[in-house]
Amino acid sequence: MYFALDNILPVVWICLGVALTAMIYLLAAYRRFTRLRPPEEAPLPDDDRLPGVSVVVYARDNASELRETLPEILAQEYPGEKMEVIVVNDGSVDEVTDVVNHLGQSHSNLYITFVPDEAHNLSRKKLAVSLGIKAARKEVVVMTTAECRPASRQWLRHMAAPFPGSEVVLGWAAIDNLHGPMLRFDEAARGTTWLSAALNGHPYRGIGFNLAYRRATFFEAKGFSRSLNLHNGDDDIFIHQIANRDNTSVVLSPDALMSVSFQKPKAAYHDLRLRHCFTQRRLPKGARRMMGSGTLAMWLWLASVATGVVFSLPNWFPSCLFAATIPALWIPLTVNWLRTGRTLGISLSPALLWWEMLWRWLPDLRCRIACGSSNRRNFTWHTKKIK
Repeated sequence: MYFALDNILPVVWICLGVALTAMIYLLAAYRRFTRLRPPEEAPLPDDDRLPGVSVVVYARDNASELRETLPEILAQEYPGEKMEVIVVNDGSVDEVTDVVNHLGQSHSNLYITFVPDEAHNLSRKKLAVSLGIKAARKEVVVMTTAECRPASRQWLRHMAAPFPGSEVVLGWAAIDNLHGPMLRFDEAARGTTWLSAALNGHPYRGIGFNLAYRRATFFEAKGFSRSLNLHNGDDDIFIHQIANRDNTSVVLSPDALMSVSFQKPKAAYHDLRLRHCFTQRRLPKGARRMMGSGTLAMWLWLASVATGVVFSLPNWFPSCLFAATIPALWIPLTVNWLRTGRTLGISLSPALLWWEMLWRWLPDLRCRIACGSSNRRNFTWHTKKIK
């Protein structure tokens, strides 16, 4: 073993060049793309400047969650005459109606509508959303579900603030009690992909737990007519249809976030993942390719470092150069993802982030394979219900 600058093989210099090039790309382009920060927001508007808002709450066999969610929505600090809440009951469970009727005794701006039981070869979720929007009487509709909890009483004010200058407002919702560091990182990475694209002027999807748009925009676009043959698409295919650089705002204030509580968080997350995996085939691929190129650059860096160290031994000088790239690369990326996770309300593990960044492609591949084997379930002509 020795330490010298001479007698270094050309392949080692090539590996060092490749490793440095991958580092520059990751620390410049990739880190910038994944640096998710709440955009600077103007002070919240006064009551007289706020638009009328109809909050459409989708409920399906989850009266217990609705019993906790509705009071928090009705308690929003929003002018009472400008706000209404419409619960769409997808199913014939009496408990959901009982919850709404009980709260309706003290809230005159709370209403309920139903999805017909005989609706089979249709997307029940899209039908429910459409019925809620048709029943709405306000200018802006805000979409959420019975499992969602707003982060604060300012949630609705934040979501409504960009109107009337915007036609679409994209919010974020994180799943509570989603155990497993890779699952949490995957949730953060997926959200960062489309939110970063929207912040850079290329909106193409949203999340149905926290989403707003003008009621008139829905009817001008003829609702979900472009994806009537699919069970899903209400928060991605439709948003891609109506959203653009000029009419879309992103709201990531900590007070504007939603948390989603499922009885089985892991199963619910995988189900949502499969649904979006199928519909993303009809959406732009640029943002997903950008995220994928980051993973490719990480593996290129790793292969270059490993190859360079092997061919440089017993000379320790090149090995020290390669070793110096490890903290220079992974510390900034780790800090960046930790900050992005805090923005999204997702707790990430610092010690495992490097592993998750390298291996996220594996669960993504499994999801694509599973999605391909369940294609028929995504079409409305398949009578099996998707829960």
